[in-house]
Amino acid sequence: MKFKLLTIFPDMLKAVLRESILGRAIRSGIIQAEVIDIRPFSQSKHKNTDDTPYGGGAGMVMSAQCCIDAMRFAMGEDFRGKRIYLSPKGAKFTQKMAEKLAGEDELILLAGHYEGIDQRVIDSVIDEEISVGDYVLTGGELGALIITDAVARLIPGVLGDFESSVDESFSSGLLEYPHYTRPREYEGMTVPEVLLNGNQKQIDRWRRDEALKITLQRRPELLKSTLLDGADREKLRKCKPQESLPLRVLCARGALKADIEARLHEAAQGLIDFDKPQNLLVWDRDFVLSENTLPVSPARALIPRLPTAEEKVWAQANNVRLFGFTPRAFDSRFREVINDDSIEELVFSGLEAEEFVCLASLWLPIRKIDERGLFFAKSRRAICKKGTFPGCAYKTRAGERFSFSFCAPSEAYLRAALDFFKSDKPPLARKALENAENALQCYDPRCGNK
Repeated sequence: MKFKLLTIFPDMLKAVLRESILGRAIRSGIIQAEVIDIRPFSQSKHKNTDDTPYGGGAGMVMSAQCCIDAMRFAMGEDFRGKRIYLSPKGAKFTQKMAEKLAGEDELILLAGHYEGIDQRVIDSVIDEEISVGDYVLTGGELGALIITDAVARLIPGVLGDFESSVDESFSSGLLEYPHYTRPREYEGMTVPEVLLNGNQKQIDRWRRDEALKITLQRRPELLKSTLLDGADREKLRKCKPQESLPLRVLCARGALKADIEARLHEAAQGLIDFDKPQNLLVWDRDFVLSENTLPVSPARALIPRLPTAEEKVWAQANNVRLFGFTPRAFDSRFREVINDDSIEELVFSGLEAEEFVCLASLWLPIRKIDERGLFFAKSRRAICKKGTFPGCAYKTRAGERFSFSFCAPSEAYLRAALDFFKSDKPPLARKALENAENALQCYDPRCGNK
């Protein structure tokens, strides 16, 4: 198998290729590796390989001419293989990808530098962009060596008798927008006009839109941690309208509603059409679902409490898939506390008695309910106290005391809500609802046990 590595720092690669298993495999002729310096292919007077980017911005961009000419030289007359550019925008390199590349006759690896390379190089002489991880390096040389090493060790004979190849499974922001630099036109390929008009606002919007599109296509999971505004969502709708989820969020507090929508959009790893009536997520506990409060009945509705008898009748009459459960029941820290055998007493504040029972019923069985609260099967006591802020305090059997406040809104609850809207399957804590309803039948919030 042949490896050809294109770089402007050839000595950086040659030193590694002379050493260890790679060096031994090259010297024995099992694989071939050639380092090609891009700089001699530059037609610039001073052999420059970079220039300032169109549209402005920090850093330099590698020029199309020298990179394309170097690639054509590396390809020769009868090239059969893959041409790869090491890029943060590329698909993440995995063991499966290495195994696939090991079946090629030849690999040409282009190591970029500075802010990247002219997009026209990628469009004309690159088959695939690959990233070696979610981090930034000073250049693509180390990435090229990583791929060379990972692929080469899969070639029969590269590893010695005492070594073995082990198959392994490997399971922030947006990916970068395309870069362009001089010349304005190269071999019929031109720079997008928006980068030439000098309107920085339009340039910034174009770059953002391109980054959104590339991220959605190649690494949609990154959208989960990206804060998106209305213009971003509109762009995503145009890119992938068939995957939008119609959803309406009801919350009296505007700031909290915006926070919930942002977190839902992140958890969806894509896009949501908000203010659509098909699915309804209610965040206010005192909001009652009925024909009087909703002009259009949704197909599914999720409320942050147990549904009332009237709401159940309304849902059945209007063919609404209704499910109610407290968001705090999905707080992972509460789960950890409940499963800790060293806990002796739990005190909850800021919860209604109904929510308290529903929350605790996730991890019981409940042994007894009285005016003091709930008693776990492990002789543990849980007490509900009125308070301004929802929280949980607990004492261990050794006398240590700890406390925490619940997350609002809970990420786990919002993900469960999305699963409910997409699949029509209730959150995984459905059993807790049944437990809570059974417990509430023998619990009076005013005086404890009936």
